[in-house]
Amino acid sequence: MKKNTVSYSLCFFVLCFISNISFAQVGINTTDPKGILDFNDMNVTTMTLGVVYPNVALVASDDPSPVVNPQGGPIVEGTVVYNTNTTNTGAVTDVYPGVYVWDGTQWVIHYKKRQSELFNQTALIRTEANFVSDWQDVPGLGIAAANTFTAKYSGLYRIEVKTNFGAGRTNTNSNTFVGMASGQFRLLFDGTPYTFDTSAFSAYTTYIGGGTYYEDIWKESYETRYVNLIAGTTYPFSLCFDAYDAPGFLGNGSTSTAPTSVDLINENFDSHTINQINSSSGCGSGSSTNGWIISAGAGTCTACAGNRLYVNSNKNTCIQNATALISFTPTVSSVNINFDYQMLQKNGTADSFRVYIYDEDNLMQVGANLISLIDTNDNTSYSSGVITLTPGTAYTLRFEYIATKSNYASVDNVVISELSGPSTTVTEGRGYIGNEIDCQIEFTYIGE
Repeated sequence: MKKNTVSYSLCFFVLCFISNISFAQVGINTTDPKGILDFNDMNVTTMTLGVVYPNVALVASDDPSPVVNPQGGPIVEGTVVYNTNTTNTGAVTDVYPGVYVWDGTQWVIHYKKRQSELFNQTALIRTEANFVSDWQDVPGLGIAAANTFTAKYSGLYRIEVKTNFGAGRTNTNSNTFVGMASGQFRLLFDGTPYTFDTSAFSAYTTYIGGGTYYEDIWKESYETRYVNLIAGTTYPFSLCFDAYDAPGFLGNGSTSTAPTSVDLINENFDSHTINQINSSSGCGSGSSTNGWIISAGAGTCTACAGNRLYVNSNKNTCIQNATALISFTPTVSSVNINFDYQMLQKNGTADSFRVYIYDEDNLMQVGANLISLIDTNDNTSYSSGVITLTPGTAYTLRFEYIATKSNYASVDNVVISELSGPSTTVTEGRGYIGNEIDCQIEFTYIGE
């Protein structure tokens, strides 16, 4: 029965073609074609069937492949296909699913789904490397602006961040001086951070006009990210900037005449992922813990509040040998370290709790232990004073707990800070360098 149906359909098509050939018109399921080719549904009252274009996976809008001309030579203008592929190289030749027509030089998309929204910075700012929280809001785009983007479609979107960055004024030099200022942007989209660097140059020369500054020479750059979004969902986003140190700029990059304290780490463990080594695995579940954890209300550290870093050997129930790590990289030669802690020890044992700094680049401990407790209880706050380190070196602050019969140890409110701005050492300090930024963010739907 299936063969007969196919044969009848083929014969019907041939008859229709022959009957209409004198008029150069072909009708499928119609004896009255309204054009050179006229398709009609057999069920003319409901019209439930459609035309299916050839499905191909295009590679770029300016590349005819994989479509070919069966007669040889280039494909003909007006060739129509349905593209099934999505590319996201960031180039203007990217393609996404839809009906495309070849115009002789490129594929032209038909029946586009369109959504594009542009968000602009609302005011210029002078960036500050000694900004209290490091990340400085870009006006109109920062965290305070509370911007959101709502997707009309489900599929791939392109986020393009356009930035203009201009370096401030350099120090005066007897001849010619060129300085580079740098910083890092952070796009925070739906909780995910995307960071990228930028830089610009300023100069001073005595050979022009008796002494001329060249500053705020804008450098334009683009950062493109691709995200899959869900139709009708609203996504929060923000753009912030962190200015790096700027040796050679006026005031050594300072907003004032005195150094300012800048936090490299300010951790109260409200949203912290623990990195640790030598974590014990013998404590199981229940009231004891495996290694260091984040816990609210555990322990009795006087200064601890809310979540804190916590480890528990449960009074001789299990053995703990775990070291929690907090990473930081100073930009100047000294830091200050402060934290609150408690060690509750079972008397008569050799269990220990110590805190020290470790040089991750050179794989060695730096200096003496900050805290070293053996068979000793303690519940207090620690403040280091000035600790000399090497700028640009990766360090970890390590909390080591070794116990078989102890109760627990807890840590909270860890602050690692450094001075930013002018000091007695001219080459030291992060700070205000007169940089300016001007940015915009564009969201564009590019396909399923």
